[in-house]
Amino acid sequence: MRSLLAIVSGSIFIIVVIMILQLAYLFIAIEYKELSADYPLLKEIAPLFRYIVALPVFATTLFAGGYITANIVNMDNRNKVWIHCFFVGLITVGGMMYSALINANLTFTGIVATILAFVALFAGGSFGLKRQIDSQQVRSDTKLA
Repeated sequence: MRSLLAIVSGSIFIIVVIMILQLAYLFIAIEYKELSADYPLLKEIAPLFRYIVALPVFATTLFAGGYITANIVNMDNRNKVWIHCFFVGLITVGGMMYSALINANLTFTGIVATILAFVALFAGGSFGLKRQIDSQQVRSDTKLA
């Protein structure tokens, strides 16, 4: 039951945060387009702006989702935490890729974003596991003292 809760919680966190960030990005993109009408330099960097801003925020959100998943699953085995993070990635990234691929073909950027997503999820899960192990050691050390 805890495994299912971890997978669902991590997935819901990622989906909700990504949807909120997409809404914020929409508002920013509209303002950016209006600003770029007055400043020609902004027109030149517009394609890069999407990747410079979006990919780090995307990776950070998935890292946090992996961290949440690892904290809820509460296992001492890295492989089990990674399996849970993999299923969270399958649900979230799979859903995003499915909706994107309905209207377009898979691009190099899409492949990079998918790999980045799974790396961020596994890194977040590993970081969450490390924090759990460290806090358990601190608790056991204080009990012994």
